[in-house]
Amino acid sequence: MRKLKAFLAGLTALSCCCTGCLPMAEQLASMGSVIANAEDTEEITTSGTCGENLTWNFEESTGTLTISGTGEMENGENNWDFLSLLGWSHLSIKKIILEDGVTTIGAYAFYGMTALESIIIPDSVTSIGNSAFSYCTALESIVIPDSVTSIGEGAFYFCSALASVVIPDSMTKIEPVTFRRCMSLTSVTIPESVTSIGYGAFDYCTALESIVIPDSVTTIESSIFSGCTSLTSFTIPDSVTTIGSYAFQFCPLTSITIPDRVTSIGDGAFASTDLESVVIPDGVTSIGENAFHGCTALESIVIPDSVTSIGEYAFDNCEVLESVVIPDSVTSIGLYAFHDCESLTSITIENPECEIYDHKFTISDTATIYGYDNSTAKAYARNYKRKFVSLGTAPEILIGDANKDGEFNILDIIVLQKWLLGAGNLPNWKAVDFNQDGMINIFDFVLAKKCYLKN
Repeated sequence: MRKLKAFLAGLTALSCCCTGCLPMAEQLASMGSVIANAEDTEEITTSGTCGENLTWNFEESTGTLTISGTGEMENGENNWDFLSLLGWSHLSIKKIILEDGVTTIGAYAFYGMTALESIIIPDSVTSIGNSAFSYCTALESIVIPDSVTSIGEGAFYFCSALASVVIPDSMTKIEPVTFRRCMSLTSVTIPESVTSIGYGAFDYCTALESIVIPDSVTTIESSIFSGCTSLTSFTIPDSVTTIGSYAFQFCPLTSITIPDRVTSIGDGAFASTDLESVVIPDGVTSIGENAFHGCTALESIVIPDSVTSIGEYAFDNCEVLESVVIPDSVTSIGLYAFHDCESLTSITIENPECEIYDHKFTISDTATIYGYDNSTAKAYARNYKRKFVSLGTAPEILIGDANKDGEFNILDIIVLQKWLLGAGNLPNWKAVDFNQDGMINIFDFVLAKKCYLKN
């Protein structure tokens, strides 16, 4: 029953004997030969247990593994556990039948079964463990019953032949890297019940052409569609508030609508896409590093008054971007933010105190810089011998004028209150920085009310 376990122990001994005697490449070659010979000569175990009340039987002639009984399968901690503890020859298994009564598929249960072509999962199964089907490279389809409420991290990682998946209505969450590198996956159906999709869930699903994310999802996690090189269109649900780092990197998207509720765009979120124009909604406060790096088709970008920072390399190598206006809400522009923008002819920096990273490549040398007299924009232009056009004297800031209408009244108090509660934007944040600490918080709100009542 445990011949393979003994074999692995022998393999370890062989490794120890070889150490110091052979170059590493030769050691690995020797061990690979031993594995191949063992696969050919070892007698295959055909039955055993895989849970307290579960048994398994393997029919060598058909390559069918049948698991019977009631209750949960054992969980493995790595890809060797089931191979060594249960004794089945995973490389010979082509079909798996889980009989009714099995309630879970253990972690790493069928990891690396490269010959596995099909599996029958009964309605009694409620969960699929972490990496349960990772590297099952011959598995083309799978039906997940509605009884399943949990699918673990990396459950179908590198199932490179898997073409389609229907997520059951019972699911509320898709764990991280669940379908990562499923390179034949062309379609996925995600039900309204799903509220969360983990990072890298569909990373490098290179055949994925379209996918619909339900309105129940509020966050597009990091790397969720990174490397999906066939994904030409995508609709971000209005419910989404955050777009994570590298979420759409390398996707050939030509257009995207960013919902009004989005407040942050992560590092590299749209890097190396085919976007031609982007309108950033009023709620976004920061544009992350590399956010639009390498968007060589990007012709225009609209940055709202809500944005306070532009990260390093944010628009680096946007070759056809011709002009950009950076509103006075932006307090910092990172290194290489507009580097290598060959077509950039004008950049307007409205905040006279904006911190521009002191490097000649922060702004492309093709651009004429527009800014106010005695501004950091003018100082940058003078320092790096760039053409500068003055916008005149910077306008004075009316204290308390949150909505930027030239007056300080009750409407400004309401605008500030809504912004602090996460609703609406703050067009003139400097005007309500009453305590001059560079941050807007409840203390500024209290001072704003006092000032309003006093006046």
